[in-house]
Amino acid sequence: MFRARLTAPIWAAAVLSTSSAFGSIAFSGDMSASTESTGSNYSGTLSYSHIGGSIGELTITVTNETPALIGGRLTAVIFRFDTTDGSASTLLTSSSVAGMTNTGTVNGAPYGTFMGGAGTGGQFEGGGSPANGLAIGATGTYVWKITASDAALLTDSSFTNAANQPSLLARFRGLADGGSDKVPGEFVPAPASLALAGFAGLVASRRRRA
Repeated sequence: MFRARLTAPIWAAAVLSTSSAFGSIAFSGDMSASTESTGSNYSGTLSYSHIGGSIGELTITVTNETPALIGGRLTAVIFRFDTTDGSASTLLTSSSVAGMTNTGTVNGAPYGTFMGGAGTGGQFEGGGSPANGLAIGATGTYVWKITASDAALLTDSSFTNAANQPSLLARFRGLADGGSDKVPGEFVPAPASLALAGFAGLVASRRRRA
C-alpha cells in the first residue's frame, strides 16, 4: 500500500500555508505589569488581513474577565504596530460597544504613544461615564481600517511584537473601590509557531534514535 510521506521542509511549508486558517492570535491581560495591580483582567483575539493596496483591516475581540467583586468596566483598548510608514493611520470602522469609539493616536502613559484604539468618548484616560464601557463578562468586537504604504507586508505579528512594548493596552475605570487600572496585553504564540516547534522536537527525537 502506498503511503505518502512528507519531508521536513514540505511539512513545515504545509503548516505555514494553513496558519491563516487559524485566523487570530490569542491574548490576555498581563496583570503582573498593570499600573495599579487591582486584579482587572481581560482576554481576546487579534487578527489582521490585507484588503488591497495600502489598506488593511485589524479585528480585536475582547472579553472583560475582571472578577465581579472588583467591579468596573473596560473603557478602552489601544494598540500599536510596526510599520515603515511614518504616516500610517488607523480608523475604527466598527464597534459592538456603542459607547466605545475611535481614539486615533493616543497617549497610553506610562507605556507611551499608541497608534489607534477604541475608548469611551473616544478617549483612553477619561471619556465620560465608565458605564459606557465593556461590562464584566461581556465581549466586544472592534474593527479598524489600517492605512499604511506597507499594508501588504503587515501580519498579525506586526501588531503583537511591536518594537515598543506592550503592543496592546486596556484601561479599566469605575472599580468598586473607585479606582482604575491600565493592563498591558500578553500574546499566546501563534498555532503555526507551536506546531513547528513541536515538529522540530519530533525531528530531533527521531534523529537521536537513528
